[in-house]
Amino acid sequence: MPAASPGRRSPLRNGVQLVFEDSLPPEVRLALAYAPASQRPVQLAAFALDARLAGIAANAREVLLAQLKLAWWRERLAEDPARRPQGEPLLAALAAWQGPVDPLLALIDGWEAMLDPDERDLAALAAARAALARGLAMQAGRPEAADLAGRALHDWSLASLGAGSDWPGLSLPRQLRALAVLHGLARRRKGQMPLLDGPLALAAAMRIGMIGR
Repeated sequence: MPAASPGRRSPLRNGVQLVFEDSLPPEVRLALAYAPASQRPVQLAAFALDARLAGIAANAREVLLAQLKLAWWRERLAEDPARRPQGEPLLAALAAWQGPVDPLLALIDGWEAMLDPDERDLAALAAARAALARGLAMQAGRPEAADLAGRALHDWSLASLGAGSDWPGLSLPRQLRALAVLHGLARRRKGQMPLLDGPLALAAAMRIGMIGR
């Protein structure tokens, strides 16, 4: 893979990155430690968006108000990065996303399907996160790994919500190692929570992070 272009560099200060990291689930923070430097800014931004949208869904007292918040993100992300409002650090971070933003918009749709507490669509969110993962494969210049990347986040999404299965293992390129870590943790727990349940989980994550399986 060619060296990252200057446009790939994170526009954020380290302090803001730490705020994003603090918003992530523990297994995602751990997984991103194994993302290569060239891909970490865009992957951190993508997962920070997922966490922000999750917060909107979790704190929704009225579905309509939450939908309006999601619509704001949908409209901003559909804009050219140069025209996006200033002062929102996550929008600035997402400027690292190059090319079509359809995967980011799909993620918003997935979280919208989770707004009604009586009709949460876990499958729709899993499909949306899979779309995000395929987008991350394109960001990494590894389109041949897009389907496997999608499977990784699809399964992690279900496991992170307490729905699991006996999924087969998968192998992802180094640029997508963070996704492999998440899938490995999801596969290990088979729907039980939390995904990081102790030293054995940590050891498993470290093994996958270092050797990929």
